[in-house]
Amino acid sequence: MVIFTIFNALSAVAPNYTTMLFIRFLSGLPHGAFFGTGTVVAARMAGKGKEAFYISLMFTGLTIANLAMVPLVTYIGHIFHWRWYFAIVAVIGLFTLISLKLWLPDLEKKENSHFLEELKFLKTKQSWLVLMITAIGFGGLFTWFSYITPLMTIVAGIKESQMAYVMILAGAGMVVGNLVGGYISDRMSPEKTCVLLIFLMMSALAGVFFFSDNQVAALVLTFVCGALSMSVSAPINIMMMKAAPKSEMMAAAFMQAAFNIANAMGAFLGGLPLERGYSFNYPSLVGVGMTFIGLVIALRYKYLYGSQTGR
Repeated sequence: MVIFTIFNALSAVAPNYTTMLFIRFLSGLPHGAFFGTGTVVAARMAGKGKEAFYISLMFTGLTIANLAMVPLVTYIGHIFHWRWYFAIVAVIGLFTLISLKLWLPDLEKKENSHFLEELKFLKTKQSWLVLMITAIGFGGLFTWFSYITPLMTIVAGIKESQMAYVMILAGAGMVVGNLVGGYISDRMSPEKTCVLLIFLMMSALAGVFFFSDNQVAALVLTFVCGALSMSVSAPINIMMMKAAPKSEMMAAAFMQAAFNIANAMGAFLGGLPLERGYSFNYPSLVGVGMTFIGLVIALRYKYLYGSQTGR
């Protein structure tokens, strides 16, 4: 959070584009480490059988940011100046640092291990299956989210001036889906929850492809897809912790990297039909294919490791 806060503050005073680009790269470096560590800390603080729900509580901050803070800070930036974006984020970073210092318990450190020892979890098939589910299956939703504005304005016929409300609707779905995903995971097992949610993702993306020309259906699917986009966060992270019990911090950081790969893959593959002149509902059809592959991998994982409590 120190790195995040410093470089967001510097972004507010960046003198030119090249400097800004470099500073933004540096400000993004802590992302995987912060959420990866946060995932592990949340699981350790939870009581037995509540790990997934506590992880979903941690990610609730991210969903509330999408629902409320991003539109609010964007509005302030439009009214005053874009530099206010980063100044406000830096102030929030300071409050976060103070909160961590005052309220985060001092958890016991696990035994020391060498960096290369931590990476040994990558030698297991179990770990790679989880990473592939995340990067490919979860990437399907980014085929939808990356092109949501032209999808809603051109295909669904919603006015561009109303897109802020559409994004709030998607953000509300993220808040609800994140908490529901954690709650269900603690009761059904992470593996079963993951299979169920990826199947629902595939179905929702198919719905986007077929029904987005209807405004009511498009809005309902926006909420549903928003909910599903965050619902899998808790169960998939629990699955990775089971796959890498001796490297949980490094494994959690790799999970964040896999989510970012999903973002990039979804945007790139979703854009391919657009380059060939197809409509903006076609990226979601690509997403159906990606989530289907993710579902197959998730079913394989459940078959091989679903009965395990850890290893």
